[in-house]
Amino acid sequence: MMDETRAPQTRGYRKKERTRRQLVAAGQRVLAEKGHGLTVSDVVAEADVSNGTFYNYFADREDLIEAVAEHTALALAADAAERPIEDAARRFAFATMRMLLHARDDETWARVLLRLVGRPGAGVDLSRYLREDLAEGHAQGRFDDEPDDATLDQVAGLVIMTIRRMVEGQARPDAPQQAVARGLRTLGVDAAEAAALADEAAEAVA
Repeated sequence: MMDETRAPQTRGYRKKERTRRQLVAAGQRVLAEKGHGLTVSDVVAEADVSNGTFYNYFADREDLIEAVAEHTALALAADAAERPIEDAARRFAFATMRMLLHARDDETWARVLLRLVGRPGAGVDLSRYLREDLAEGHAQGRFDDEPDDATLDQVAGLVIMTIRRMVEGQARPDAPQQAVARGLRTLGVDAAEAAALADEAAEAVA
């Protein structure tokens, strides 16, 4: 019997996936232009599909916005993970800074991301990329501890709370640098190097 998990995807399945990606990409473009004023009509016009096609994939406007936020978050994490930065501490600084500056510059995306990560059973899970970076940093001798759940929660919580303060207008201008430096210090990098790596990441990502 053929292993169903290895069965080739049907043409219909591939077409459905392409259409969903097309709608998410259109949603990204419209969200960047109009923010939370995005409408279903805007998205279907941008994607060049019908209203019925839209509702085959998403329950409503909010459902699409959440899919766009999740896609963007995962794409940022994946892109950072694939960059040829050998030093795990520097890669962590770059990836974290990129996430924070994107949240600072796109408040709509940041608010949706906060809503998603605060929901039980949410689909947004960046821990895979973070866990890989922390494991490599530990293997390199750059980070003190192995990436257990408590360490992951501590670092991820720092990022989320920094984003929340930025959205609420309570963060200092250098909050992203502070967060990156504090995260590195939590992982075992000394204070001077942590600050230098945070500044370097801010300059590279800006």
